[in-house]
Amino acid sequence: MGFLDKLRKAFTGDEPAKKADTAKSMGDPNGIMLYFRCNKCGSLVRVRVDRRNDLNSEDGPGYYVVRKDVMDSKCFQMMKAEIWLDVSYGIVQANVRGGSLITEEEYKAAQIPPTPAS
Repeated sequence: MGFLDKLRKAFTGDEPAKKADTAKSMGDPNGIMLYFRCNKCGSLVRVRVDRRNDLNSEDGPGYYVVRKDVMDSKCFQMMKAEIWLDVSYGIVQANVRGGSLITEEEYKAAQIPPTPAS
């Protein structure tokens, strides 16, 4: 406990406020994670979509649409994505030029290094 924390406790009787890390403790309430695979080099890319800023409500196959330009870090191929979501943010339709949309499980499985044979 630092000097200022002790001083605060002496005057207020309160402990200093704990820093809330919403990304770790409660998840990301405003984020939708999308995962892509580049058609050129096979690199995987994770992209965060912000529900407050990135979604548009338009007429189409879903309730929301998000358009993202995605670039991998290996061959720098540009992938252009148009993804339609329903009201509960489930994917209704995905069109990706230069790549493909993959599941979170596929992304995580590719991140795990193979174990050496014994």
